[in-house]
Amino acid sequence: MKRYKDVLCVVEPGEVCKHALERAVTLAENNQAALTVLAVAPHITVGIGMPDGGPISANLQARVVSAHAEALEKLADPYRERIKIQTRVLVGTPFLEIIREVLRGKYDLVIKVPEIRDWLDRLF
Repeated sequence: MKRYKDVLCVVEPGEVCKHALERAVTLAENNQAALTVLAVAPHITVGIGMPDGGPISANLQARVVSAHAEALEKLADPYRERIKIQTRVLVGTPFLEIIREVLRGKYDLVIKVPEIRDWLDRLF
């Protein structure tokens, strides 16, 4: 069986992703692979009449990225004793950013949890 060298685990920060992360840690540990945990934050725009990328928009985007990074660190901390875990937060459309990261990092395996959708997202 081919061993994995680089594993990418794509999560949405929160308790729901613990099982997938636990499985990714075990898999990386058994294969002596490097593990990267990734979250994709949405691109934030302030609204109508405000320039995209302006100071308010940039500040808001930085806070969202910071919140995602803190949540990822909190999610990965219990497993850091077992294996070295690298965390990353990207900004943009999730499927595009994941594909770009896989191509950049040349990962052997991608583990992704399903997106959490509420009933309102399904409606529109």
